[in-house]
Amino acid sequence: MNQEEFSLDLENVAWFYACHGSRIEIMPYKDVTQSVLELYLNGSVYGAILHQRKTLPLHGSCFKYQGLGIMICGESGVGKSSLTTSFCLKGASFLTDDVSPILLKNGKPHIWGVSDRIKLWSDSLVQLEQNEEGLERIFPEQGKYYFPMESAQGKVFPLTYIFILHTHKQREIVYQPVEGVEKFTALRNEIYRLEYLQGMKESETAYLKQLIMVCRGVTVVNVYRPTDISIEQLQFKFNKLILAVASNQNLNALEIADQ
Repeated sequence: MNQEEFSLDLENVAWFYACHGSRIEIMPYKDVTQSVLELYLNGSVYGAILHQRKTLPLHGSCFKYQGLGIMICGESGVGKSSLTTSFCLKGASFLTDDVSPILLKNGKPHIWGVSDRIKLWSDSLVQLEQNEEGLERIFPEQGKYYFPMESAQGKVFPLTYIFILHTHKQREIVYQPVEGVEKFTALRNEIYRLEYLQGMKESETAYLKQLIMVCRGVTVVNVYRPTDISIEQLQFKFNKLILAVASNQNLNALEIADQ
């Protein structure tokens, strides 16, 4: 891998090649399904294309809620997609799943809507009261599906808040605003496929400036949730959090009220 070229050879899936931020080649292996190919095309390969273009991709899912552009970041499996889906089923506008390109317009961070579906596990579908019948299964042996969403593909929306979701063993949700140098570090750690940048020094340099502008333009909050909280409960708490942040409410007071 270097600044202009990327290749990925996945056993029993395909060989992928991306170059110059505009070209992708695929050599599928025998019996691979279209849904699996699309998983990697829309993930690792798409991430490489964005890095080649020096378009900052963050590992998060995004939606527009009450006029606010919101991104949920965090490690895989922490609940980004299910929480985003819960908001969108209750009226929010879906923007992105898992890979979220950030565009800077007049120095302000914006979300580029690029997705028309979201990836959900079968247990999340049950909690969200959605039927898996008729949905496209991603891997034949796994209960994870593509769930179609109303799309804002191609549109750009201002990014207002980034919530970085974590799990912990406590019984309550804990909120922790992120400021100063810690904000920069936290957002850099959320760059999608951060390891790619080891061979992409031009992109790394470009992202330094971009991240500084993102830090100036958004509020960042770490959110620590119990491992056993339901999607419905988490969405309810997040709704309160968003309203509290939007009204400049003290998050410590909100944390006490949640206990």
